[in-house]
Amino acid sequence: MALDRSRPHQAASGPQTSRRGRGTTVVLLTVFALVAAACSRSSSGTTTSANGTPTTAGSTAAKATFGSMTQPVCGPKPAGQTNAATGHGVTADQIEVGTISDPGYSGAPGLNQELFDTSTVFTKWCNSLGGINGRLIKDDLLDAAIFNYNAKITTACAQDFALVGGGGVFDNTGQKTRLSCLLPDYPAYLVTSEARGADLTTQVTPGPNNSLNFGVARYLAKTYPDSVNNVGYLTGNVATTITNKNQYEEAGQKLGFGKAVYDAQYNSAGEPTWTPIAQAIKDAGVKGLYYIGEPADFAQLISALSSINYKLEWVAAAANQYDPKTLAGAGAALDVEPVYVGLGTTPFQSTDVAAVNQYEALFNQYLPNSTRKQAALGMNSFSAWLLFAQAVKSCGANVTPKCVYDAAHKVTTWDGGGLQAPSNPADGTVASSCMAIVKASSKGWSVVNWQPATNGFNCEKANVVALTGDYGTGVKLSDVGKSMSDLP
Repeated sequence: MALDRSRPHQAASGPQTSRRGRGTTVVLLTVFALVAAACSRSSSGTTTSANGTPTTAGSTAAKATFGSMTQPVCGPKPAGQTNAATGHGVTADQIEVGTISDPGYSGAPGLNQELFDTSTVFTKWCNSLGGINGRLIKDDLLDAAIFNYNAKITTACAQDFALVGGGGVFDNTGQKTRLSCLLPDYPAYLVTSEARGADLTTQVTPGPNNSLNFGVARYLAKTYPDSVNNVGYLTGNVATTITNKNQYEEAGQKLGFGKAVYDAQYNSAGEPTWTPIAQAIKDAGVKGLYYIGEPADFAQLISALSSINYKLEWVAAAANQYDPKTLAGAGAALDVEPVYVGLGTTPFQSTDVAAVNQYEALFNQYLPNSTRKQAALGMNSFSAWLLFAQAVKSCGANVTPKCVYDAAHKVTTWDGGGLQAPSNPADGTVASSCMAIVKASSKGWSVVNWQPATNGFNCEKANVVALTGDYGTGVKLSDVGKSMSDLP
C-alpha cells in the first residue's frame, strides 16, 4: 500500500550527541566503498583560481556558476515564468527536499556529518542566488542515526519532493518504503545492494552490483609485481562489508592478483589491540593488503604493523580512508607502510581545479566552523545537489517528480563542474572507469601520477571489472506493485 505523502509535515530530528559504546555494525558499513571521505588542506580564506590568480573566498563563492559549469543552476524566476504548486513538496516559491545522514549514531557521533554540512552550504548558496527558478530550497535534515533509516524515509514520504545529497548506513531498510511512496533519490552514496540497484535512484557516482572500478589494483599489480601472489583482505564481521570485500577479491583476481593468502574479519565493535591481527598478517606472508573499515581502526592497524616491524609492500583501502583521522592516528607508521587510496572525487590537493577552490570558499562563507569541509564524501553530496538543481531548472515551472527524474537521466556525462571523475548518471548499471590515487605519509596526502591521465583521473576501461558473483539485487518498483507510469 502506498504511503500518503500528503500528511502534515513532521520535524526532522537533529544530530544527537550521546556517547555510548560503539555498535557492532557502523564501523564497517561506513565504507561507502565506491565513494570518498576526507583529507587535510589549508582552510584559509584565500584560494587559488584555475589560472593561478589569488582570489578571496568571498569572490569565489559569490559566483552564480560552479567550477567548469558555464550556466548557473540557481537563480531567480525567469521573466515571463509563472510558478505555482505542482505537487507534493513544491509550491510557487519553495521546493522541499530531504537529506539523510547518520550523525546522531551514539557509537560514532558525527558520522557522515559532511552530508548535512554540504547540503546546508549548497542550500544557502543557491537560495542567495534566488533559489531554483525562483523557488527557494527547504532542506529537511533527516538524522537516521543508522538504525532509523526507514523511519526517516517515512518522514520524507510525508513532506519531501525528493531525497538529495544524502546516504545512510542501513539504506536497505527503507527502499520498499521509498518506492511505495514514489520518492526519487539523488544520493551522495549508497551502501547495500538493495539500494545500489534500486529504482527511482540517480547516482552521480554509479555503484552497481555487477561491476566495480578497482583500478588501484591494476596500479599496484604493475608497481609491485612481487606482491600479486601474496595479497590479503581484511574487513569487519558485518554481512554487507563482507559482500563488498568479496567483490573486491573477485575483481582483484581478474586484474592480476592471485588467490588470497589471508582473508580475515575483525570485530566491528572494536579490537582491544590490533597486534594479534598484525601478527597474523605477518605469519601469512602478506605483501599487499586491502582493507575495508573506518579510519580510526585503519590507523591502529597500520601502527600495529609498524610496531612489530613488519613492512608490507603496499596497503590499499576504500576511499573513506582519505581522512585526517588516518594521518593523525597512524603518524610516522605511514612512512613505513605505503598506503594507497583510490578516489572517484577530485583530490583536495588539486588546487588548480576551480571547483575545488570554489567548494571550499563556499564552506568558508556559509559554514566556516564545519570540521568536515574537506571530506570528499561532501563533494559527492554537492555534485548530487548540482545535478538535481540542474534537472529542476530544466523543468521550468513544471516541477514534477517525473520531469526532474527524466531530466537527470538524460545526463550522460557528468563531473560536478570538476568535483569528481566523469560519470554517466543516465546509466547506473556501469561503474565509471575513472579514478585518481592518493598516497599517505606522515606529511599528508599526495596525488599519485598515474598515467595516462585526463584532468587528473586515469580513465582506462580496464579499471572496471564485470563481476560474476551473486552480490544481490536492487529493490524495484514492481516489488511494491508500482511502475514508472505511476510517477507523477
